[in-house]
Amino acid sequence: MAPPHSRPMAHGAYPLRGSHKAHIPFTARVDGVISNPWTVNIQQNNEMNLVEPHFKNATSAGNGREQINYYAYEGDGYVEIPAYGALNGDTVRVSWVGRSVTIDSEIQTVTNPAIPLVFKISMYEVIDCIGVNATIKYTVVRPPSNEVHRSLALSLTVMGHSGAIAAPTINSPDNNNLRVQFATDYYSAQARFIGLTTVESPIKQFNGNYINFTIDQTWLNANRGRPVLFNWSLKRFGNSQIFYSQILRVNDLKYKEVDPGTIEQFDPATRDAIQRFIASAYVLIKLLFKR
Repeated sequence: MAPPHSRPMAHGAYPLRGSHKAHIPFTARVDGVISNPWTVNIQQNNEMNLVEPHFKNATSAGNGREQINYYAYEGDGYVEIPAYGALNGDTVRVSWVGRSVTIDSEIQTVTNPAIPLVFKISMYEVIDCIGVNATIKYTVVRPPSNEVHRSLALSLTVMGHSGAIAAPTINSPDNNNLRVQFATDYYSAQARFIGLTTVESPIKQFNGNYINFTIDQTWLNANRGRPVLFNWSLKRFGNSQIFYSQILRVNDLKYKEVDPGTIEQFDPATRDAIQRFIASAYVLIKLLFKR
């Protein structure tokens, strides 16, 4: 037994900062006598718990589902990565699967595991999913491996109005005329052209079930050959609420100048009815001249 004034002391080597595992030998010294060495194995837990991400301001609907009213939080959306067991150096990317497109975000690197990563989703992608579901996932790559680890999927329901407001269409071969359609009067509409810059059209009133908007020529010239988006907003008379349509995507905008007077201003049904009327009138005139 060691004298009362003696105290056993352990000596060992400690791992370098940043190591994930280490084998540390220890010895004990008592009154100048050194014990046989023993080894303690230390290993950092590298397991990842890749649960579903969270969409900021959305509420849980259970079973990997969330929901959000877009008009309560207008603007860009944000995907928040949960505490999955992050380590410095992890690279993370978000995937957004919308109504008609899949978008992979930029890659972010974990520099402080205590601070959750956040990824921005364009408001136009959120608007495009009003009335349908978006699917959101994230992936993690942990050095030195290149293995891609995939999270569980979040199903996000974007609410805002009942029924979809259809995307606009381009009804001119020269891509300089945008048409929006809606079945009810007492509404006004405004088109939006989204490219290197965003340009909004003048507001027009429905007089029938469609409106034509001439696309801004300066905007067209600047965005020729580029991917662009189009959508439009709908507003009922006497009501301040503005509703947004789904998105029209054009991956390679082609355009040449054209006389505005040549733009087709009739919807297909009206055009066909006029053609049938002209044909009938022509037959009637021929019969009259035969008498």
